[in-house]
Amino acid sequence: MKYTSLNFGGEEFKLRITAASAIDLEKKLGGRNPLDILAAIEGGNLPSISSVLLILHASIQKFHHGFKFEDVVNLYDQYVEDGNAYTDLLPSLIEVFKVSGFFPNKA
Repeated sequence: MKYTSLNFGGEEFKLRITAASAIDLEKKLGGRNPLDILAAIEGGNLPSISSVLLILHASIQKFHHGFKFEDVVNLYDQYVEDGNAYTDLLPSLIEVFKVSGFFPNKA
């Protein structure tokens, strides 16, 4: 199964958005398609931190069951404490969308 990974505090997390987590994510984003957030990034607009963390939460569920949104918030705080920035997460989000089937595979 395809996934991308991200390191938080020395621990590697596998990330992928499944159909079920995408549906849940859309509800949490107020009905917005998660690709709207990606389009904003591609257009040079920064998405809200809450949107980024909601996407991260949705993408972590497949391989790390039982991870709560609060756990993701704590991971983000650790990520920043480790010297990373909010904008460092954005390329990882684009990779999550790629491995999650939001774009066609190029042969």
